[in-house]
Amino acid sequence: MTERIGLFADLHSNLEAFDACMEQAKELGVTRMVFLGDLVGYNADPGALIDRIGDMVANKKAIAVLGNHDQAVFEDHSHQMNASANAAIEWTKSQLNATQVQFLKDLPLMVQEDAMCFVHASAHNPADWNYITDSMSAWRCVQNSGKTYTFVGHAHEQALFYQSAVGKLIRFAPHPGDEVPVMRHRQWVGVVGSLGQPRDGNPEACFAVFEPELEVLTFHRTPYDQFTAADKVRRAGLPEDLANRLITGK
Repeated sequence: MTERIGLFADLHSNLEAFDACMEQAKELGVTRMVFLGDLVGYNADPGALIDRIGDMVANKKAIAVLGNHDQAVFEDHSHQMNASANAAIEWTKSQLNATQVQFLKDLPLMVQEDAMCFVHASAHNPADWNYITDSMSAWRCVQNSGKTYTFVGHAHEQALFYQSAVGKLIRFAPHPGDEVPVMRHRQWVGVVGSLGQPRDGNPEACFAVFEPELEVLTFHRTPYDQFTAADKVRRAGLPEDLANRLITGK
């Protein structure tokens, strides 16, 4: 069986989006899951999401790395986050039990495996939570990962950076559902987009599937019941802008 790795980032406690993406991943024949950080924050189902991912990790069906919102549950990030993000983190802390918090504490900053590197923000000083948004930030990332394929989240829009003949990293905007050849003779940085809070004007959840043997990466968008997710945010007493963002994708 060809290995198909599902890549999911910035899930942000969005259970409706998570369930929809897990269902599509199953239909696509994904054999293993990688969760690229920010499991919690912003939305209303942090405990349920941690429990589901924790079960997958415990059963060796998934790996997960630490995101800045995950870290904010047990370290003070209040000076680094806006008011809505801080409000969501404070609420999240009140929802999690000790086992769930410990799961977040135990997450590694980065995992390297064969020709792949998995990290939330960047392989360049991962604890600094740098965004990969342009050629230079992508280049610094691959220089530090040392791997052919580096997969990240943090930036909530899908993008792919590839190494040109002169070594520069060039940004490519992937189209959902298109298989992108990612040959091993180059270095690549895949920004898989946000499952739980897209920000590119499209509210559909983001993820990607990597097939290492075939050297193919496919980005996906998945519709889900964002109105239910937004209603949960409102009923939890979280900031209104967080609910609206799920509806608009902005």
